[in-house]
Amino acid sequence: MIKKVILRLLLVIMLLAFSTVVVVQWLWIKHAFEEQRDRFSSKVYDVLNRVVNRIEEVNYVRYVNRMNYQIQSNSQVTYITSQRQGTSRQGGITYLSVQNMFPGQKRVEEEMTQELVIQTMNSSYEVLKGRMQELTIRLIQEKETGNIPVEQRLRQVDLENLLSVYFRENKIEIPFSYKILTKEDVLNKVKERDVRNFYYVALFPNDYIPKNYYLGVSFDSVQKIISGNMGWLLLASGFCVFGLLFVFIITIVVIMRQQKLSVIKNDFINNMTHEFKTPIATISLATAAMAKEKVLEDKESLLRFNDIIRSENDRMNVYVERILQQAKLDCGELPLNKTEIDINKLIEAAAETFLLQVQNAGGILTVEFNAQDFKWEADEVHMMNVICNLLDNAVKYSVEVPVIEVYTKKEGKHFVIGVRDHGIGISKELQKKVFQRFYRVSSGNLHNVKGFGLGLNYVKNIVELHGGNVRLTSRKNKGTLIELIF
Repeated sequence: MIKKVILRLLLVIMLLAFSTVVVVQWLWIKHAFEEQRDRFSSKVYDVLNRVVNRIEEVNYVRYVNRMNYQIQSNSQVTYITSQRQGTSRQGGITYLSVQNMFPGQKRVEEEMTQELVIQTMNSSYEVLKGRMQELTIRLIQEKETGNIPVEQRLRQVDLENLLSVYFRENKIEIPFSYKILTKEDVLNKVKERDVRNFYYVALFPNDYIPKNYYLGVSFDSVQKIISGNMGWLLLASGFCVFGLLFVFIITIVVIMRQQKLSVIKNDFINNMTHEFKTPIATISLATAAMAKEKVLEDKESLLRFNDIIRSENDRMNVYVERILQQAKLDCGELPLNKTEIDINKLIEAAAETFLLQVQNAGGILTVEFNAQDFKWEADEVHMMNVICNLLDNAVKYSVEVPVIEVYTKKEGKHFVIGVRDHGIGISKELQKKVFQRFYRVSSGNLHNVKGFGLGLNYVKNIVELHGGNVRLTSRKNKGTLIELIF
C-alpha cells in the first residue's frame, strides 16, 4: 500500500509536469502564431510593393507616350554640340539636346550631362544613350507632375483589381479594403493605435522629391488564414495536451482505486481471519475434550462434542462456499440451474430458519404474501441464499429487539420481494456502496457486525443474473427496506 505522503508527492509531481507541458505548448503555439503573422505581413508588403511598382510603370509609360506624341507633332528632335545645336561627337558619345524640345529645362540638361560625362570612358554608347534618355524623362516627368493631384496620377490604375490579383497569387483570399493616405493620416492611425491588421507603403518611391502619399490596406481579420495554416499544429498540440490530461487522470484514478482495494483487501483478510478463528478454536477445544478419558467414557458428551465439531465445520464450509461463489460471479462462471419454483413457499421456508433466532432475541418476524401464484423460473439454491442473506442482515443490523417484515406484492407487471427491518439504517452517502464487494457498514471506526462484506454484492449479482434489479430504501437509525423486483 502506497503511503499517503508518497501518494501526495506523486500527485504534485504529476501536476507540475502536466502544467509545464501546457505552458510549453502554449509558448510554442504563441511563437508559431507570431511567425505565421510575420509571414503573412511579408506577403502583404510584397503585394503592396508590386502594386506601387506597377503604378510607377504605368505612369512612366504614359508619360513617355505623351512626350513622344509632342516630339512628333512639333518636329523638335535635334542633336546638340558642346556650343550650339547640331551634331557632334566627343569620345564617341552623341548627346541629345532637350533645350529646344522643352524650353526652360537648362538645369536638367546640365545635371544630365555631368552624370553622363563621368560614365563616358567605360560605357558603351547604347547603354549610356538609354540611361540618358530614362534619366531625362524622369527628371522632366517629376517636374511637370509635381503639382498634379495624386488622384490624377492614379486615374488609369485599377488598384482594387491589382490588389485582388496579387493577393490571390499569394493565397490571401480574405476581404480587404484599401485607401490612399497622407502622412498625417498614417500618424493619426499610429497615435490612435488603429493599426491592427493595417499595412501601408509609400507611393511614388522613385520620385526625387517625396510626395508623402501612402497606399494602405486593412483586413477585418487575419485569424482565419493564420489559423488555417496552423491546423495540423493545433491538432497535434491539442492531442498532446488532452492525451496527457487523460493519462494523468486515469493514472490518478487507478492509484486511488488500488489504494482503496488495498484497504478493502486488508479489511477482508482481517474479517476472514476472525470468522475462521472462532470455529477453528471451537473445533480445537472439542477435539481436545474428546481425547480426555472421562469424555470417552460418556457417550452423550462425545455426541455433543461431535455435534459442535460438525456445526462449526458446516459454518466454515458456508464461508468457503460464499468466497468461491463470489469468485465465480466475478469470472462470470456461476452456473444457474433454473426450474419453476413457488417463490412464496421459498420465502416461507427461509423465514422458518430465522424464526427461532428472532424469537430468542425477543423480536418479531412477520411474513405477508400479497402476490398470489408467484411461480417463476429461477435457481432454487441461489434464490434461497439471496433471501437468507437479506434476513441475516436484517437480524444482524437490528437494534436490540429485531422487528422484521417479509412480503411479496405485485406492481403492474412486476413481482416484488421485500425485506424490511427497523435497525440502524444506512446513511444516504453509503447506500451506493453497500452493494460493492467486501464493503460493510461500520459503526464509527469499528465493524461491530461479523461478515465478509459479500452478502449484498452476492444478492445484487444473483438478482441481475435472473433479470431483476434491487431497490434500496433506508434512513439512518430508522431502518432499511430492500426490494427485489422481477
